[in-house]
This record gives sequence, C-alpha cells and structure tokens, in this order.
Amino acid sequence: MMMATTPKTTTWFSVGCFLIFFVGLLGMAEGIKWLSLQHSHLNWNVTSVNSNHGRGIRSGVRSPCTLARRRYGLVKIQAKLCRTSMETMPHIQNAASLASDTCRKIFSDRRWNCSSIATAPILTPDLTRATREQAYVYAISSAALTYTLARACSSGNLHQCTCAGRPTGPEAENFQWGGCGDNVRWASQFAKRFIDNVEKHILVKKEKSRRAQDATKEEELSKIPRNEAALVNLHNNRVGRKVITSTLHTQCKCHGVSGSCNIKTCWKALPSMQEIGLQLLQKYTTAKEVSKTVVDRFDMKAGKKVATSDQLVYMSKSPDYCTKDEKLGSFGTIGRHCNVSSTGLDSCRILCCGRGYRTVVEEKIERCQCKFYNCCYVKCKICRTMTQVYECL
Repeated sequence: MMMATTPKTTTWFSVGCFLIFFVGLLGMAEGIKWLSLQHSHLNWNVTSVNSNHGRGIRSGVRSPCTLARRRYGLVKIQAKLCRTSMETMPHIQNAASLASDTCRKIFSDRRWNCSSIATAPILTPDLTRATREQAYVYAISSAALTYTLARACSSGNLHQCTCAGRPTGPEAENFQWGGCGDNVRWASQFAKRFIDNVEKHILVKKEKSRRAQDATKEEELSKIPRNEAALVNLHNNRVGRKVITSTLHTQCKCHGVSGSCNIKTCWKALPSMQEIGLQLLQKYTTAKEVSKTVVDRFDMKAGKKVATSDQLVYMSKSPDYCTKDEKLGSFGTIGRHCNVSSTGLDSCRILCCGRGYRTVVEEKIERCQCKFYNCCYVKCKICRTMTQVYECL
C-alpha cells in the first residue's frame, strides 16, 4: 500500500537535500577556510604546548592548533603542520588578514566586493562553486601566505628559514649582491604544504558514495565534482605563487662618504601586497572558463595544463551580483555607496545595476582651527560640514 506524502515530510526531505548539497559545496573550498584566522585571537605559545606532551582536553591544555581546527576551519593536515611548525602560525594568521584586506580594497568599487571572504570558515556559494571569484581568492590567499612568510624569513622572525640566497645575476662595478633578500623559495614550499596538500588530499581520497539520484534539478546544475574543483584550486594556487616570484625586484642601499653612493649593496625584495593584488586582478579579468574535459587533463604534480601556467581558471559562471541571492552567494548592491561622477565600475549606473540611487546628506562634526594658547592649552572651534553620499536603490 502506497503511503501519502505529507507536506511536513516533503519539507524535511527538501531541507535534508539542501544540507547534503551545502555540505558538499563547503568541501570544495576547504583550502581557503584557514582565512578565518583573520578573526583569531589565539595565543601561539610554543613553550606552553611543548611542555605538555598531551593534546586536547585530556591533557588539560587545549592546543591552539586543536582550537584552530575546531573554530577556524583548519583541516587535519593543516592542524598537524601547525603542531610541528607552530612558529609559523602567527605569520599564517597575518597572511589571512593580509589576503582579506587586499582583496576587499581592490574590489571595493565593484559589485562583488570580496565581502564574503570575511564569513570564513562558513563560505558562501560564490567561493565554493569554482567561480571566477573563487579563483581570485585562492590565488590571493596563496600569494599572501608566500609573501608573509618570505618577509618573515628576511626580517629574522622565523628560525626555520634565513635570507634568500644571493642572486646569480652579474654585478656591476658599483653594485654588489648582499643584504637580506626575501626568501620566496622557502616560503613557496611551505605554502604548498599548508594549502596545496588540502586539495591533493581530496584528489587521492577514495570516491565517496554517489549522491541520491533524486537530487533536484537546481542542485544538479550547480554541482561541481570535488576532484575537478580541487584541480582548479591547485592551479590557481600556483598562479598566486608564480606572481610572487615574478614580482621580485632589485632593491639597493648606498654606501659611501656623505651618502655619495660609490658602492651599492643590492638584494631581491618583494613589492607591496597591493601591487601583487592588482596583478592578480588583471588575471581575474582575463580568467579562462574551463570544462570538465579540460580539467581532467590537468596534471596535479607536473603542472602541465591546457591553460597557460599563469592564467586563472574557473568552471562556473558568476551571477551579476546585482540582487541578493543566497544560493549563488550574491549579497546584492542595495545600499552600496556609488560615485555619481564616475564612468567606471564604481559609477552609480553600473554599481546600482540601473535601479537608480538616492542622495543622502551626512553631517560631520569635528574640531577645527585649533590654536595653542600660552603654554598650557589648545582651543578649537567646532566645525560642521555637510557632505552628499549616493546609495544604490
């Protein structure tokens, strides 16, 4: 006898399917969950942990690596590396903040403004569906980690590494290699272990049981197999690190009487992270969409790929990010400030997606025209300024 399906049963079934699908999506972006360390206040105290050989609650001392895994999305491989190289963790935490800040500054005037990066370790679909935006976040996070560790090596803040080796280029008469260069080589190798191994672990794991055949049509259209997403993520990680290597430039210091600069000591140094982020922005603009067939020909180890080695790739088309759509990871642009006099991406016409904008008058009160009287006090006036800002409807 066939049982009737009640509305309540149908609702719970739908919720269950959505949860299975959502968890599956999160699994495709495990390599960037560590960006949630930007919100961390963990005390990376190596001494206290080394003096207690136990781990977790049983020892009475909670390892910061254990807490990082529970609260901030570190996977098992990263937590293990954390325990063996805890000296690097403060720098990894700084790298998470650097990647987030750089991404949000560069995209601040665009419809997608990288705000979803702050929700890690809970990631929205724009960072789990192998989109163009996900490609940029993977590249900038890989670059930021390499950048931070390379700088830590040259500044002497990491005992695991030293200055970079002297370049092999020729020296001029008033030029000699010296100083302490940023150790990009060591930093890149560590970044591979911390980030790439997460994706590689996904590739070598045995295939899990197939999802239910009665998945909804919407889910099937949005689904990207985890192994293919991992290959794409690995590729974009490499692009981020390659940009770091290519941006090394020669930096010099003068020596001589009264600053005559008769002799210069030079070394290889990195530019600002902002400059690196802008180079990755160009790659984001020219990113290439690849199909499942193309991704299957990616080589995980040798890096032999159909796409050029310095080109970002993605698999899913992005929405226009004009309206809020949680299923696609779009926050919308309602309420965003726009530039009424601009013709670029921050213009009210483009940022507001043709919906129009409203003018808001803001009053700013501050101290001004301050003067120092006698010996003991400063007297200021109170100034009020009225400014107009424009918000998208």
